[in-house]
Amino acid sequence: MDNTKTLRILCFGDSNTWGYNPADSTRLPGRWTRQLEWKGEETLEVVEEGLNSRNAVALDEYAPEKCGIHSFKMMLQSHKPLDAVVLMLGTNDLKSHYCNTANNIANGIREYVRLMFNPTLFEGTTTPKLLVVSPIHLGDTLPELQGEGGGFDERSVRQSHLLAEWIENTIAPYMKDGQVFFMDASKYAKPSAIDGLHMDADNHARLAHAISKKLGSMLG
Repeated sequence: MDNTKTLRILCFGDSNTWGYNPADSTRLPGRWTRQLEWKGEETLEVVEEGLNSRNAVALDEYAPEKCGIHSFKMMLQSHKPLDAVVLMLGTNDLKSHYCNTANNIANGIREYVRLMFNPTLFEGTTTPKLLVVSPIHLGDTLPELQGEGGGFDERSVRQSHLLAEWIENTIAPYMKDGQVFFMDASKYAKPSAIDGLHMDADNHARLAHAISKKLGSMLG
């Protein structure tokens, strides 16, 4: 009888978690969620919950299902028991028609933290640890690549560079008990020059390595 413990990680994010290929719009087989590594004795099981165009909190009235905060609690309950959750959202909230600032988005990410640590949410199981990952920066040429009428403008790009600091500072009060952790994806990966928005295979690999190391320090 195999007594090997399974380590279950839920990855909740947008198209850069789904694995959108900037070259041809297909799904990258080598997306970062498929390259996570665990050096412990447990078997690693990764639950992928990436959705193209998912927002953190901005509500698209034409596609309300894209607002992640409305489905996050359900995903936590559906996939438990969990050992850790990796949350990486905020890029799509930067679309120009939402008029969001890094501060607005960070406040929204804080709501995910509050929701997850509702004391009744994981009754009967262990509360998982949470890794909040600030997303990669938008490419400087993104507005030009998308052209007039595109979803992102120069302001979007500037705000993307502020996200990490705002998110880290906003969730800091929850990071003191060893349950909530933070990582800045822009230190390890960047968007493809093709579309200025999505990672290519090499950057997925770099991000996977960084997140694997972070999870190792969190759960080891």
